[in-house]
Amino acid sequence: MARELRASELGADRRYFPRVERLMPLAYELAQSEPRTAHGRVLRAREVLSARGRHGRPWYAPPGGLWLALSLYDHHLPQTRGLLSLIFGLALGWMAETLGAPARVRWLNDLHHQGLKIAGVLVEKRGPWLIVGVGVNLNNKPPAGFPAESLARLLGRSLSEEEVEQIFLEGLRFYYAKLLALEAELSPYDEVPPNFLTREFVRFSDTLGRCVAWARDLEKEPPLVGWARALCPDGTLLLEIEGKTFPVETGELLYLF
Repeated sequence: MARELRASELGADRRYFPRVERLMPLAYELAQSEPRTAHGRVLRAREVLSARGRHGRPWYAPPGGLWLALSLYDHHLPQTRGLLSLIFGLALGWMAETLGAPARVRWLNDLHHQGLKIAGVLVEKRGPWLIVGVGVNLNNKPPAGFPAESLARLLGRSLSEEEVEQIFLEGLRFYYAKLLALEAELSPYDEVPPNFLTREFVRFSDTLGRCVAWARDLEKEPPLVGWARALCPDGTLLLEIEGKTFPVETGELLYLF
């Protein structure tokens, strides 16, 4: 089904669950059973018992965090797919800036403070839908044995989950509208021109100029080590490795220095 996408639909249908086994599969199930209002639907859970991160890594999402799953109808151009992932990092940067938190965005869409992860995003393609999971360490204690931080501890005060969700969605609507406006100017065969979204990412991020380790799965693959030199208009990161340029469109990044 082809349809016109609108940024105003993000968060128009919002639902809360005290406890769920997994949130992203629930978002997909609801997109299938209730498709009319599924584009932009946001689910929030107080507790997620068996969450799954990148590459299926299991984790527990305790009360006190902000745990969201969104469903988006995927009627986007293939050349802007990297920007679609990027705007969730921009919304996290918007959220941190609004709250006054000294946090930065690490490519592609992680929020961190001095290498300690505050928030992350997972985007999965399911049929005609994009299911997006967003996890923010808010008032919860960060998981032990993992380089993580919470916004409450960073700011020295507790935060309202509802208010922080609203701030995040305001930012997401703003950047999603910019993405839709950019796509409206492109044909399926056009290259993505220099744009506001990548300029905003450079403003929020501390990735460029860093020595980094990159792999699709840092836990299972030997990483490539190089320098993050530039961000292309389509969101691709350019690494310099032994004097050669290596473009990466997705994957995991670790700052070395």
